[in-house]
Amino acid sequence: MSLKDGLEIACRGAPPAELVQARELFASGQYFTCHEVLEELWRRTEGPLRDLYRGLIQVAVGLYHAQRGNDVGARRVLARGLRRVQQYPNGCLAIDIEALCIGASRYLAWLEAGALPPAPPLPEWRWCGGTSEKDNDEELTGV
Repeated sequence: MSLKDGLEIACRGAPPAELVQARELFASGQYFTCHEVLEELWRRTEGPLRDLYRGLIQVAVGLYHAQRGNDVGARRVLARGLRRVQQYPNGCLAIDIEALCIGASRYLAWLEAGALPPAPPLPEWRWCGGTSEKDNDEELTGV
């Protein structure tokens, strides 16, 4: 089996509970806690999804730095995370990778331009197919 085949198979799986929890934290702006949840998942993961988790951690940490006014750190870490996440196909583990990357790219461009008001919307981490936050989480958790 090739690396591409392994990634395709891994991406089709259901998101682990920690990933669902991390998305909820991300959506509520709790980027530091989101990073901690993802880091536990990343540490125990081997294979093609490991770098996706690392990229999501870096996106969350970049946004945490921005929250705290550390624009230099935000730019650096957000850019690294974005490069990692962009390598995955849209829908990997049901994540709307495209929407997340578009939002992160816009936010990064704003930071790189000096972070002058008004700020763009924060990047959204959505599940593919969901129409609202509630629908989005219910789709994966069944609640």
